[in-house]
Amino acid sequence: METEKSWLFITRAQPWLHAGQVDGIRQAIAQGITKIIIWVGSANKEFTSENPFTYEERKKMIELSAKELLQDIEVEILPVPDMWDNEKWRNYIFNNAPKFKYIITGNARVQEVFKDTDKEIIPLEIRMFVKWSTIRWNIATRNIEELEKVLPQWVIEYFTEIKAFQRLREIFNAERKTPSLVVDMVLIDDDGKIILVDRKTFPEWAALPWWFNDYGERWRDAAIREVKEETGLIVEVEKELWVWDDPNRDPRAHNVSRAFKGKIIWWELKAQVSEVKKIIKVDPKDLDKINFAFPDHREIIEAALK
Repeated sequence: METEKSWLFITRAQPWLHAGQVDGIRQAIAQGITKIIIWVGSANKEFTSENPFTYEERKKMIELSAKELLQDIEVEILPVPDMWDNEKWRNYIFNNAPKFKYIITGNARVQEVFKDTDKEIIPLEIRMFVKWSTIRWNIATRNIEELEKVLPQWVIEYFTEIKAFQRLREIFNAERKTPSLVVDMVLIDDDGKIILVDRKTFPEWAALPWWFNDYGERWRDAAIREVKEETGLIVEVEKELWVWDDPNRDPRAHNVSRAFKGKIIWWELKAQVSEVKKIIKVDPKDLDKINFAFPDHREIIEAALK
């Protein structure tokens, strides 16, 4: 009779295990898992914007969290360096990991690497979408309020001990981490309704059609392209509005938006991309009732209506 159910979990943990991953671990515990072997990926990378923490620091954060949040499960933590060859990466883990039977993951690459092995792959349901890049940006800007939503207090206190806030800020400045450029488009149909998208991924709720500029692309061309890709509509720019540049306008990262008011010239309204649940239409007098994914989208709409 099997008494120990060991689970391999691979993560970069830059930093810690965030709230979405803790939710995944709890899903595993609910399936009878008794031990988790955490392989900390990119263990050979440190002091960059993508990998700002050392392996030892990440291990310490996981240990602090396991002591408080994972008392009902045995936790073992090991390092694994970056390897882009899937077979070499898999063999390294097989040759160095303690015995395990299960791989529970929401990561597509991990599923691909182990799909033809004798390990049982159990996909996680991703019920909470959290981006590492957003957490690191909030550390660099010392946005404690947002960090407290996804990290436990003792990890945030550990950031103070190792001067993580100063470190991330200095790394971002040294690497010349500049804001990303995005476009937002206000569209009003023949009935005077505002066209919004209902987002599937964090930050959820309603938003204007928007996305990032591609390299070598003008802002207005990006706006026209993104509207078609998200909604199926063909539009032209009617008016340039303004630039919205609050560093906290997007909870995930510093994104600066150039906003436009568009004119619809061909209709085939349909959600086109996986991030969009559906297209919604809102009467301007009902804007107070809308939960916006990005708070300044209401300001942008009001600017267009003027």
